[in-house]
Amino acid sequence: MPPPNFTIEIGAPQAYARAKSLLNAGRHPVFIGPNMVARSARQGGLLFAVVRRGKRSHDAAVALVNVRTSTLLVLNVHPHFRGAGLGSKFLEFLRPNFARVLATTVPWFQQRDYAPLGEPRMGRSLLTQVMVRQELLGLAGRMAQHFGETCPCALP
Repeated sequence: MPPPNFTIEIGAPQAYARAKSLLNAGRHPVFIGPNMVARSARQGGLLFAVVRRGKRSHDAAVALVNVRTSTLLVLNVHPHFRGAGLGSKFLEFLRPNFARVLATTVPWFQQRDYAPLGEPRMGRSLLTQVMVRQELLGLAGRMAQHFGETCPCALP
């Protein structure tokens, strides 16, 4: 089954209830507070994937992105829209350079061309992993070759 067509809506700082409703429905395992949602929204990084069915629109997924660092902080798809590829298409639309993900979701991100960066770390209560778009690893390597050890981009 192909992913449903969706539109993207940018959330306002006051959209905490809307975001929290999706996070709760999707049983997101980490508490996401109103300050984090508002901060992301002020930066333009609170995004909703909205699916239209008939005359009604449904919030299908929510993402929080730190737009300054191009880091995906949260991606949660409503259970009714899981398994159809909507999460993959939403991630493809967002195309963040980095993602901080739960260790249990690393394989899902690897299938979408993200690679682990460094070692997993313990968050407040769950193991997390920083991921990077695979294509950026090659770029960092080429820059390091060009600039040598003085390149600030050189990976350890």
